[in-house]
This record gives sequence, C-alpha cells and structure tokens, in this order.
Amino acid sequence: MDKLIVLSGVNMVEGGILTVYRTMIATFSNVPGVKLICLVHDTALFEEYTSLPNVEFREYKEIKSGWLKRLKFEYITSYALSKEINPDAWICLHDMSARVATPNQFVYCHNPSPFYQSSAVDLKYDRTFFLFTKFYKFLYGLNIKANRYVIVQQEWIAKYFQKTYGIRNLLVARPVSDAAPVHETARLTAASSGAKSLLYPAFPRTFKNFSVLVEAMDLLKQQQRDVYDGLQILLTFDKGMTRFGDFIIEECEKRQLNNIRFIGLQSKTRLDEMYRHEADALIFPSKLETWGLPLSEAKAFGLPILSAELPYAHETIGDYDKVAFFAPDNAQQLADKLAAFYQGQNIFTATSYVDDPAFLVSHSWDALAQHILNSLDVK
Repeated sequence: MDKLIVLSGVNMVEGGILTVYRTMIATFSNVPGVKLICLVHDTALFEEYTSLPNVEFREYKEIKSGWLKRLKFEYITSYALSKEINPDAWICLHDMSARVATPNQFVYCHNPSPFYQSSAVDLKYDRTFFLFTKFYKFLYGLNIKANRYVIVQQEWIAKYFQKTYGIRNLLVARPVSDAAPVHETARLTAASSGAKSLLYPAFPRTFKNFSVLVEAMDLLKQQQRDVYDGLQILLTFDKGMTRFGDFIIEECEKRQLNNIRFIGLQSKTRLDEMYRHEADALIFPSKLETWGLPLSEAKAFGLPILSAELPYAHETIGDYDKVAFFAPDNAQQLADKLAAFYQGQNIFTATSYVDDPAFLVSHSWDALAQHILNSLDVK
C-alpha cells in the first residue's frame, strides 16, 4: 500500500487541535507504505516527527497573520499544491474544505462555534469567539460536498452537519487514546464526608461556564458555610490570560470566594498527578465542547465526575459508573450537589452511551486511519 497523503493544518499551533495534528502524524507515519507531506505553521512544533523518513514538512508561517491569507491558502494555494504534489489523499485538519485537484479529499471539523448560542457576555469578553459563532456555519459549508468524508468528533455534531448541509458522508472519529483506561486510583472519597477538592482544567473562555461555579460557591457561602469551608475548586488559569478570566478572578475577589483557587496552567504530567492523588472529583460545567478531554482523562483515572447535563458530556463519558449531572445554568442545583458530595452522600451513578448505527464510527486513531486508507481504494 504505497500512499502519499497531505495533512494540511497551517493554523494549528496550540491546544487540542495541535494534539490532533500530532496524533494524526504519529498514526499515519506508523502505517507501512504511507508517506506524509505536512503543511504546517512552524516545523518546530513537530520536532519529535521531523526525523521520520516518511514525513516531510512544509512551513507557511505567514498564513496566521490574517483571514484573507488563510482563505487564499485554502482555495488558491492549496489547489496549486495539489497539482504539484498529486497525492492520493488530501486531509484538511482545520475545519475548512480546501479547493484541491485531489479526488480523495477529507476535512476534520472540530471548532464548536456554530453550535453555541452566544450572548452579550461573549461579545464583551471574547469578541472573536462571538463572531465565530456567526461566521463558522458559513465557513464549514464552503466546498463541504467535495469531501469523501467529513470527519467530526461526536454524533450530535454529525446530526447537525447532516441537517444543516444535507450531507450523509460523515465519519465520527472519537479522539480517544488507543491505550486501555488507567484506573490506577481507588476513589473512596465520595462515600465519606470531609474536605473535598474539585478540579476543572480549562482555559478561561466564556463558554467554559465558570460563572455557574462562582454562583454555586457563593450560595454555599451564604447558606451552608460549613460546606463552603470544606470545599475548594481548582481552576487552571490565572490573571492576564484572557479578559474573561480576569473578570472571573475579580468576581471571586469581590465576593471573597477564597475557596475558588486559580492555580495557573498545568503540564500534562502535573495534571495527571492531580487526577491521581489530589482531586476528589472532576467538575466540568462547560456549555460547549466538541469532545471535552478532561472527562476522558478523569474517567481513565477512576475519578468521580460532576458534569453539565449536555449531549457532548454523555457521548464523551460513555459507559461509566461515577457520574453526576447538573443543569449548566442552575447554580442552586449545583450547590445542592456539591453539599451532598461534601457530606458523604453518593451522588454519582452509572451512565452509558450507545452508538447510533446511522453513522460510521471509529473508536481509535488507528481505526480512523484505516477508514481513510480503505476508502482510497473504493471507486
């Protein structure tokens, strides 16, 4: 199987999308007979792969400086490159379905902006995200029917694409590790009363819904001071990261909510240590995710999960026996669950998720690669 594949992601420089790019390189480069040409912003972001004999990198550092340059790259430059390279497959990893001369074209869609009902808070503290909620629906639709597969991370997103764009060639690729769950730590804290720490690893964006945590802890401080004193919520950001993050910090200072602690960005190694030894539960109130990686990570460590009751959470968590859900805008309900957790009540129950047979689903990166490679031989 000698196949030349282009992975295009010139805007992918950080966070989950960069992890996706790196994982795709690692996965495809391990398939015998596959050669990759990776179109990237900066080769230095991929140092661990630059020595691989079957992976070539081409840099386009100027693309991120403006949207017009991005549009030109996707719809003009990419077409010329596809004629020059003549690959067997062209995989757009960053939402936009490029115009290329390659028949086997794929797009990986991960930006959740169109699925969110934005508000004045978003406009005030994250104007770029607010505009994306209005603009991305159009952006996704450009040239989308040119793809052999449109790849999304969850079935609820696939249903949105199916309804919005009238397409059926959807592939649900769950971004989960091929490794077995760790379950290293036996978690008994939910069955005993006493001080509790809840971890929420998230970047300070408006849709991450930190406000419901502030309101819930404020209610506990007013209504059940002993419970409030025995709880702490750990947030992985600090001052100066975003305007919205600064607003949340100022709100906590104004209300004297010292038990909401801002611990700054943490490395993956450090977060694993917190999952393993320090956190008594994950709290995850986010209103918008295309996956929600901390849910998978907490599950792997056997950590109880207190999550917003939303479709993405059910699908990400899947089958698990330590979950409690709450309405994402109901601070009183969250406060009541936090109080019960502190008091040693077992608020966590089993949840499960069954795949919709209407969609092709891959449960690992290896399976996704094989779906793509197998489709190249289908005329």
